[in-house]
Amino acid sequence: MELINENLILLDMNLQSKDDIISCIADTLENNQRLCDKQQYIRDVYTREDEISTAMGSSIAIPHALSLGVKHTSLVFLRLQNPVQWDDDQVQMVFGIAVRKENSGNEHLRILSNLARKLMNTGFTNELLQAVNQSCCLNLLKECSIG
Repeated sequence: MELINENLILLDMNLQSKDDIISCIADTLENNQRLCDKQQYIRDVYTREDEISTAMGSSIAIPHALSLGVKHTSLVFLRLQNPVQWDDDQVQMVFGIAVRKENSGNEHLRILSNLARKLMNTGFTNELLQAVNQSCCLNLLKECSIG
């Protein structure tokens, strides 16, 4: 199963809070049969958020969790209609990462590293902000070996 597909890319979402965003990511994962326990995944995301915020500046957050609630390692991309407060930052693009805790090795670190490296390129982030549809976003993410 691929890390990301068009069903895991949601554009111009009208969400109002960090909680709305995390719920939307979990719902998207569940609707695409990527989770075996949605509530466990959500708890694990919040546990990770309690350690340190996953907002990384530049209007981007990367909430993630290693979780037994995950069936298939996945990446969800949300582009928000309007920026939302995420701890001390405003975010407009959110990358939700879900990795199965058992036998994950360094998989989540590889995904985070590839993603963070690419997101330092403002040309790339601008392309994601301006992409007209899920297919364009998917192509951008696959080009940089994230998907």
